[in-house]
Amino acid sequence: MSIPLKAKQPTPQQRAARDDLIAMLRKHEHLRADEMLAVAAYTVGQLIALQDQRTMTPTMALEIVSANIEAGNQHAQAEVKSAGGAPV
Repeated sequence: MSIPLKAKQPTPQQRAARDDLIAMLRKHEHLRADEMLAVAAYTVGQLIALQDQRTMTPTMALEIVSANIEAGNQHAQAEVKSAGGAPV
């Protein structure tokens, strides 16, 4: 079962949650980027496991994750580019 995905602007509560996650990651800047990625991916896996399996299958959850990884990647590249850096 697939769910229809559509882009939408985050709510203020969603922005606040993301800002808190970014702040937490900055507290651990001593970790290498690949280590941070591994920790974040592991945590996303745990969040997928916590979904209500009656309404969201792991495949559906991975669709959401994939779409948001792409959106986050595009946003980060645009920020780097607008700051005068080379796209990563």
